[in-house]
Amino acid sequence: MAEDTNTETIPQEESSNSEESPVENIQSEAVSAESSLELELKKAKEEALNFKDSWQRERAEFTNYKRRTASELLNSRKEAVKNFIHDLLNPIDNLELVTNVTTEIPELKAYVDGVNMVKKELLSVIEKEGIKRLNPVNESFDPMLMEAINSVESEEYKEETVVEVYQPGYYYLDGENQHSIRPARVKVGKPLSNG
Repeated sequence: MAEDTNTETIPQEESSNSEESPVENIQSEAVSAESSLELELKKAKEEALNFKDSWQRERAEFTNYKRRTASELLNSRKEAVKNFIHDLLNPIDNLELVTNVTTEIPELKAYVDGVNMVKKELLSVIEKEGIKRLNPVNESFDPMLMEAINSVESEEYKEETVVEVYQPGYYYLDGENQHSIRPARVKVGKPLSNG
């Protein structure tokens, strides 16, 4: 009978070992699944951060693109206006020559007055576009906006001063900066040179 008990205990030990084995297997599978899920979660978080970073960079690039495009469009418009105005300057000068004619003939005087009105209207349209007319008599000479055609030295001048304007200049303001479209052609009065 002792032999019978030994045989019976062995299967019990095997059965207890076999019961622990599935539990251990389940636990190890759970640990493995948990670490696998943690790894997947970590990868998903990294991917989400990469997408967010990529999105932020793309958004910044798009904002810069919009700003750059708006700036280029504004510069293109300014350049187009500048070129258009430059092309109008000779006809405006010709209108100016006509309006400087003095006459006592009534028919001709009415014609000159009409041309003067057209000239003033053109100058008004130009000014609405931010273009300024430069007629700098008695102002300091500015080589960025003026071209000296002639000069005269005299004791009456303390600095280079415009004494006569042969042809008015035109410029536009860009913030604080003045950009010449056509320099004023002037005669400059200079102080006497000591030489």
